[in-house]
Amino acid sequence: MERHPRTTARFGEFELIRESMVAVVNEMRANVIHASFSSIIYEGHDFSCALLTREGKLLAQSLDDNPIHIFAVPHSAAEILKRYAGDLREGDAFLHNDPYTGGTHLNDILLLKPIFVEGALLAFAAVRSHWGDVGGMTPGSISGRSTEIYQEGVRIPPTRIASGGQVHAELMELLFANMRGTPERRGDFQTMMGAAAKASEHVRRLADRFGARTLQDATDTLIANADAVMRQRIRECPNGVYCTEGYVESNGHTDVPLVARLRMTVHDDWIDVDFWDASPQTAGPTNVGPAMAINSAGTILKAFLDPDTPINHGSFQPIRVHAPEGTFINARPPVACAGSVEVKTLLDSLIAGALGQAVRQKMVGDLKGTGNHVSIAGDASASGGRSFYLFYEYPAGGTAATRQGDGSHCTRTYTEGDFNSIGSAEVIESEMPLVVEQIAIRCDSHGHGRFRGGCGMRRDIRVLEPGALLSVLSDRNTIPPYGVAGASAGQGNRFVVLREGELVATSPIPGKIAAFALQPDDILRMETAGGGGWGDPAERELAAVASDVALGFTSIDMARERYGVVLSDSGAVDERESAKRRQEIGQARVMVAVTAGGEDVYDGPRRVFEVPPSVARRLDAGDGTLCEIANPGGPSLRGWLRVAPHAAEGALSLGPFAREVLRCEPASRFELRRIAAMA
Repeated sequence: MERHPRTTARFGEFELIRESMVAVVNEMRANVIHASFSSIIYEGHDFSCALLTREGKLLAQSLDDNPIHIFAVPHSAAEILKRYAGDLREGDAFLHNDPYTGGTHLNDILLLKPIFVEGALLAFAAVRSHWGDVGGMTPGSISGRSTEIYQEGVRIPPTRIASGGQVHAELMELLFANMRGTPERRGDFQTMMGAAAKASEHVRRLADRFGARTLQDATDTLIANADAVMRQRIRECPNGVYCTEGYVESNGHTDVPLVARLRMTVHDDWIDVDFWDASPQTAGPTNVGPAMAINSAGTILKAFLDPDTPINHGSFQPIRVHAPEGTFINARPPVACAGSVEVKTLLDSLIAGALGQAVRQKMVGDLKGTGNHVSIAGDASASGGRSFYLFYEYPAGGTAATRQGDGSHCTRTYTEGDFNSIGSAEVIESEMPLVVEQIAIRCDSHGHGRFRGGCGMRRDIRVLEPGALLSVLSDRNTIPPYGVAGASAGQGNRFVVLREGELVATSPIPGKIAAFALQPDDILRMETAGGGGWGDPAERELAAVASDVALGFTSIDMARERYGVVLSDSGAVDERESAKRRQEIGQARVMVAVTAGGEDVYDGPRRVFEVPPSVARRLDAGDGTLCEIANPGGPSLRGWLRVAPHAAEGALSLGPFAREVLRCEPASRFELRRIAAMA
């Protein structure tokens, strides 16, 4: 029988072995869902599973697993292999959550179990689950106002927690003693151990069936094949340098944003992802460790260039990533890291924006841009409930538009895996003193374009008992998701508390709340961002706008203002008035000609657009107003206005990097527009 030139396995065995490994991971997921104690896991699906090679490379995951969980696991495995080199034994198990050595945020606990066959290490089983609380200054551990990692819970470096199949009970009790909701934590830990043990059994059976050498040869070849496929996909991209710039809007304590700048270079069959400039690490939760930049690059490049082939380590080998140490995208202790998702989504957006310039048919608007961590915690024992309850969810928003069509409403994205879009009202109300008052599509939240982004959601939660504490960590509240190819921004995320129908101040910084005391009958209103649009809104089909209005996605006022579509009282399109309105929109646009500045102008991290008073008046804007340059070839470029009497009429001086982002020459003309403040 014909054999593959690089292995002793037969051709048919490759696919059988690969699918068998994926099946093992799928069973791990089923076991975790069925046996977990925490609704965050069994309802929210905030966990992921994988198999790794003996060298710690990603071997298999399911289509449902979350990239932020799994793509960072090889970094953690490398740390464990380094620390315990030569001292791995059958029956071992390890825990890890330290962001500075490959973790995400402290709530994401990784269990790694080595799998031995005939005394030799063959693979690892990995389960990463979000534990609802790991200690720290606020219930749920994630806060928008933390300043150092010690406030966020127990930090676990690579640590052996089992030997010879026996858990080190004293060590685990030490960990549990520093976490709220201990029964759930114990139950979720035991579930993770059980899932990893069952995976080990299945892998050993596969070794019995095919032989350990055949398994090893086949996995090596599968990884090499994935490497070859990704290199071929990269060769299909035009060589060149593609640049983007973006912001995390605050560190939770000031309104000063954090900036990251990307220069992505396509070199024949590999890609260099160089975050060459970023704000220093900050005394707030919006920092990440070294694994997140690599994680983002792997997520986006795999999704854009090679979405159809199986996921393993080979897909990431042609990617080189640089993130400057000591910045908020590669932080060092002791800064806080709870906002790992917030930072990673910025990096995702930068890479997606750069890749869309290289491969125009893949250009896509921005996503909702954040994890939207929301928790309400309290003690319900007085009414016969739990002594500690924790409502934790991460409401979905709109997805982005593409050149093929509109985004989707209130759903998960390719960067998130199989997370639930929203928590089950039945579970929430049966387990906690809370009532889900409302869930609806958030009208006008979508980005505006020829193809609009998807809408975010509105969700109201009523508190029934005293003593509840609210914490929120989100982004894209004041700097909304970007559009591409000329599309304009929709609405950002918004989290408010209503008390007797009036807004209550919860934090000086939007989207960053720490242990705010709620009262009975207070309502938490969660409003999530829409996805970014694609193309000029004035080119959207009239009938599509009318349909969006009829379905409650777009208001009549927004249809007229942004799309130039005038509707009658019955909802019919008035074509004559719409044509006039679109002509008015075109004439009202503020167009500027780019001139070549010697350097980019910044005010701290903020990019500055210097304009004459006449332009500021036309924009109805002043110093410090957030604006954007509509970019027909990619994402919009954001900056803050500075009114400068010396600035040339009809011109906008841009430095070298801004011109790289826009891929423009001097005298190129662009629309400059104001980004509307949140209502």
